[in-house]
Amino acid sequence: MIHNSQPLNERIRELRKKAGYSQQQMARKLHLTQGAISQWENGITVPAADQLSALADVFEITVDELLGRAVEQPPDDEAWAIRERLRRDPAYRLLFDAADNASPEHLRAAAAMLKALEPKEGDGE
Repeated sequence: MIHNSQPLNERIRELRKKAGYSQQQMARKLHLTQGAISQWENGITVPAADQLSALADVFEITVDELLGRAVEQPPDDEAWAIRERLRRDPAYRLLFDAADNASPEHLRAAAAMLKALEPKEGDGE
């Protein structure tokens, strides 16, 4: 596991800016006040558990990644790569939830099906 020593308040600010949101825009997305976002970013308060989950969804990362506890990709782990693709691609997000406890064999079968469904060059799409 990789541990990020960056404090949560700095991580939230960095991710918000990287996503191109103002504090006000972030507050609207999360149905909060701009003051709440400001307090998080200044380390005055911390987000509640449900707010951490909502923040992770907005930034399209896991709560572990938000907290600086990103899991390092095992070398040549095809199943991990498939899970990441399903997690990060909005078109496959629903499948990620279903694949969370799937075996590597099931994930490989699902990846083969997804690949077969992707449009090929020259198919007129």
